[in-house]
Amino acid sequence: MLALASVDAASRVPGLARRLRTVSASVAGQTRDLVLFEGRAARSDAQLLILGTAGPTTRAETVAILDSATRSLTADGLIAPQVAIGWGEPAAAALSATSAAARLFVLPTGRTGAPLTADETALLGPLLLGDDSASHSLVALGCLGANAIVGPSPSAARAMESDPGLASRASDEPFLNVRFGCDDPPHDPATDPALPATSGGTPLSRKAECRRALARRCSVAVGPRTLLLATGPLRGDDAGEAILSAIARLAPFDVVTVIVPHGDPAAIDRARLLQLQQPGRVAVLAAATDEDARFARAAADAILLGDDHDRIGRSAGLALLYGTLPIAPDVGANHDYLVDYDPASRTGDAILYNPASSFEVESAVRRALSLRADSDLWTPLVTELMAGAPRWSATATAIAEIVDETLSPPG
Repeated sequence: MLALASVDAASRVPGLARRLRTVSASVAGQTRDLVLFEGRAARSDAQLLILGTAGPTTRAETVAILDSATRSLTADGLIAPQVAIGWGEPAAAALSATSAAARLFVLPTGRTGAPLTADETALLGPLLLGDDSASHSLVALGCLGANAIVGPSPSAARAMESDPGLASRASDEPFLNVRFGCDDPPHDPATDPALPATSGGTPLSRKAECRRALARRCSVAVGPRTLLLATGPLRGDDAGEAILSAIARLAPFDVVTVIVPHGDPAAIDRARLLQLQQPGRVAVLAAATDEDARFARAAADAILLGDDHDRIGRSAGLALLYGTLPIAPDVGANHDYLVDYDPASRTGDAILYNPASSFEVESAVRRALSLRADSDLWTPLVTELMAGAPRWSATATAIAEIVDETLSPPG
C-alpha cells in the first residue's frame, strides 16, 4: 500500500519505521526527495510504504508525486505488483506508472472532482496524454491507465455517467459497483474505545449496557419498550426540516431522541430548542466528537438518517455494524443496498421512507417503535443487523473476483 502523508503525521503512526533512504519524485521539472516510512498494517499483513512530504501538497502536486515516486520505486525493485488499485483521483496517474497486469481505478466517494485548472494542467504537463478530456480531468486520466472503474453503488454510477472523464473511457472498460465495508478501525463494537462496554458478554448484552449508559448521560427515562432514537448529521435543507418537524411530533409516543450536535448550526439550534420544549424526550449531547457519535450509534435502537444524496451508504452500514436499525430515505445507496423491513416475513434491514416529508419520517419512526415493542421480532432483528453489516472482507472478496476476471484470458 503506497500513500502520501506529511512527515509529522507519518512519524506519529505506530509501527511505521523511517528508512535512511529517500525516494525521488519529479514535480514540474523539480526533483523532491521524499522520506520513506515502512511498516505493516495493524489489522492485516499489508505492507505500508508511506512517502513523507515536508508539508501539505496541492491536488496536482499529489498526483505528480505519486506518479513519479511509483516509477522510482518500480525502477529500484521495491514494488512489483501484479495488481494495482488506484484509490481515488490522486492515484490517477500512478496507475499507468505500474507494470501491473490488472489495474483498477476506484472512485470511493461516488463523486468526481472539479476539472483541472490551467495551473494544474501546466504542472501535470506530460502526464496528461490521450484525448482532450484527459487534459482537464483526473477521472479521464485514471480511466486511461485502468482496466476497470469501481464505484461504491449503482446510484453513484448513474450519477457519474455524465462526467466527461467517464464518458470518454474505452468502450470495453466496465464501470463496476462494489459495496464498501464499514468495519475499519475504530468501528468495531467489540473493541471501540468510545463505548462503555466492549469486553465480556454477548454483543446484545454489550449493546444493552451502552443503551443504559447513554440514558444516564442524557438523564432520560428509557423503559424496556422505549425506542431510543439517535440522529445522523442535521442538514439545513428540506430533509433536515422534515426530520426536526417529525421529532417534534413524536412527544406523545414512547420515543426518546438523542441528537449528536453535528451538521447545520441553525438546525442544531432548533434541536436545542426542542430539548427545552420536551425535556426527557429530546436530548442534545454536549459535544459532537467522533467518539460521541459512535457511542450514540452503539447505544441507540434506531438511527434517523436524512442524507438524500448518499452515494455510499456508509452511515447506514455503520448503523448495521452496531446493531442499530437505520431509518433512511429510500434513495441513492440506501435504495441500492437496504431492504425495507417486513414484519410478516421477518425480512429486511432498515425502515425506508420517502425523503423531505415530515409525515413520512414520523411514520417511519413509529414503525420502528412498533418493532421495538415486540421482543419476538426485535431481538433476532438486532442480531441479523450486526451479521449483515458490510465488511471490508466482503469488499476484498468482490474486488478479488473483479481482478480474476480481468486477468482471465478472453473466451
